[in-house]
Amino acid sequence: MRRFILSTLALFFTAIFAFVFEGGEMMDLLLPSPLIIVGCVSGFAVLAVWSVKDWGGAWKDAFAKVPGGSSATTSAALWSFYEKACYAAGVVGFLFGITIIGKNSGPMDKLGESIALNCITPILAILFGLVARILRARVESKR
Repeated sequence: MRRFILSTLALFFTAIFAFVFEGGEMMDLLLPSPLIIVGCVSGFAVLAVWSVKDWGGAWKDAFAKVPGGSSATTSAALWSFYEKACYAAGVVGFLFGITIIGKNSGPMDKLGESIALNCITPILAILFGLVARILRARVESKR
């Protein structure tokens, strides 16, 4: 578990460092709307299919030394679905952003900044999806 936490933190900090190193502002990555869309849309999609108990079991299986037989299959399927839901949430968030940008089109000098900030949602979705893929791999490697 320690390796997962340290590696995941390193993954996020590496992405943040590269973004800031190239001139981005760290606070742009913490905008509430992209985090809400990626976190909630993908989370609620999982809960539409599996129960909270199943999701808790998926976390347990990802960090257990030896996951329980049939629960490991369910957990791997859940993490696979969650990964895809993260990507879908990124697309939905991006399209929402483009719609809002188009509706509220202001001065052309702000258009580039708006489109650039709109790319934060798919970036976060990819990072969340990567974490889901890691968790699925952890479960599958113990079967």
